[in-house]
Amino acid sequence: MRRLLARGFDPHTAQSREAGALRELARLMWAAPEDSREARIAARAADEAAADPFALRELLAEFCAQAVGGVHRRTDFSRLPPRRVPPQITAFLLEPVDGAVHQPGVRAVAYLDAPELPLPGPVHGSHRDLAEWLVHAANAESPAETSFGPLSGLLARTDQPHLLAALSSAFVSGVRDGAHHATHPDAREQPRPYLLWRETEAAPTLLTRMLRANPHLPLLPPAAGKDDPPRFAGAHAVLLALLRDRPDLAGPIARATDARKLVDALAQGVLQPGPPEIAQGCRRLLRRLDDSAARDEACGRALAGDDQEMRAAVAEAGYLPSMLDESGRAAFLFATEQWERYDAADPRGLLVTGYFADVSSRPAGGEWWWWTLKYAVVTAAARSGRPAPLPAPPTTPSPSRRKGPIGSWPTSYTGGFGSH
Repeated sequence: MRRLLARGFDPHTAQSREAGALRELARLMWAAPEDSREARIAARAADEAAADPFALRELLAEFCAQAVGGVHRRTDFSRLPPRRVPPQITAFLLEPVDGAVHQPGVRAVAYLDAPELPLPGPVHGSHRDLAEWLVHAANAESPAETSFGPLSGLLARTDQPHLLAALSSAFVSGVRDGAHHATHPDAREQPRPYLLWRETEAAPTLLTRMLRANPHLPLLPPAAGKDDPPRFAGAHAVLLALLRDRPDLAGPIARATDARKLVDALAQGVLQPGPPEIAQGCRRLLRRLDDSAARDEACGRALAGDDQEMRAAVAEAGYLPSMLDESGRAAFLFATEQWERYDAADPRGLLVTGYFADVSSRPAGGEWWWWTLKYAVVTAAARSGRPAPLPAPPTTPSPSRRKGPIGSWPTSYTGGFGSH
């Protein structure tokens, strides 16, 4: 290894014997028993190699590949159980170095602070891949409830942007996991590496403790200049602010978030296990939506499926779809079972009947609302025992029916090829 390093390592030798030797070195470091002679020799060689950025990239990429079973392809870490990192590799990653812009000043952070290398590197060699692997690997540590392990301790205090983005991404995966398992209990056998709360006692997992401890989360949207277009924050940053007990940040983040994504994130937040404060915070925000597009999204969700939480939020906040006229809004009140408001707005049911009388009368873009409302009105009527205020079906054949010499088609169709 020293002879290979002495010849130098540059981007043009990415497929050469030097790169192959570095990958073998990384595999040896991963497999060697802790405190063994092989582990010590490999660690010294890796320290020498790390002085070259291209060699360091090969080593880190191979560490990441070994963590997912040696598979050299893009990996979705949210589908894999975390794999513990050998101590010699943890020590290599956390070796103090000079040149790190962000904290703490260790080798992994300095590598992420440096610009991406100019030529395409190995799979798992990008900054994003390495950051996501470090977050995934930290979840395999088992420290005491009041402390962190080496990697989780790094993530609990770092301000490195790639690591903060990876932590935020893991949080989003955890929120989606919690919402999915709240509505699909039969899927509990799947790997859940980003679980936010322990299922037995609703205590925070190591990931949740890291997220709560890091003072640089949630990631806030960058400030826009006077003439800059609006910049959106990640919608789940609202939930992360609630997780960190920062409701003062939740409102500003919500106002800087895409409306549809915000409502989707709040709907997932209501379903989260663990302390009720997060779900309660999401319920409050759902009832204080300022943006008309966000209100329309909430109204649409209140009609779809059996989302009782969204229906309650819409009813209590008094939201009505902005694109509907008076008759369409009356149909919405009926569909969401707001009976007191509906009876006051349409006591004889004429508005709703008129709304559904002719689909061609709906304004452009309103067809989705027409059909969705019609189904929701029928469902609400069946659930409440009220008659559905729908127009009576036509009693005469439609003039558009096709006429033929033997009568009206298809009423004259006998089901065969003719009669004898």
